[in-house]
Amino acid sequence: MRRALLIVVLFAAGCTATPAPAPTALPAASSVGVIGPAAACPATAAAEPLVRQAYGQGVEMWVMLFPTQPDLVPGQTLKVVVRLTGGQHVTVTADGPGQRRITPEWGPEWHGDSTFDKPGGEFGVGLDFPAAGCWTVRVVNESGSGELTLRIGGRPSSATRPSASPS
Repeated sequence: MRRALLIVVLFAAGCTATPAPAPTALPAASSVGVIGPAAACPATAAAEPLVRQAYGQGVEMWVMLFPTQPDLVPGQTLKVVVRLTGGQHVTVTADGPGQRRITPEWGPEWHGDSTFDKPGGEFGVGLDFPAAGCWTVRVVNESGSGELTLRIGGRPSSATRPSASPS
């Protein structure tokens, strides 16, 4: 009776006796814990959303942006607060157009208490992007690395925006 019921259920569900294809192999990075979206360049330089999840290999990384204008622009230091799992020995760089690489104008400065409720330790850095285009911010620690790509617009706008505080 159970076998007959199983056959009816399988037939009704459209199943066959043919074995399912083997699953596709996952990239090697998944074995170290890939977390978050890949570091694709956003379509616009809009500062919103202010909180973004980064692409992580072996770490989880979130950032909160503190822009002074509605669009991210070159030539102005952007405060970036990072929440990162793993250790606190970090290296922060950003790679951009023309094979440019920048390091923070200031930081990392580690924070204590905060309302930025994401996993990991928290620190802030100031990044001054010298040119428009796509810039990939990379944070590396002993547990892995995180990346977030930002589009930096062409020129500053005249409007300013108030910034929020994570603590």
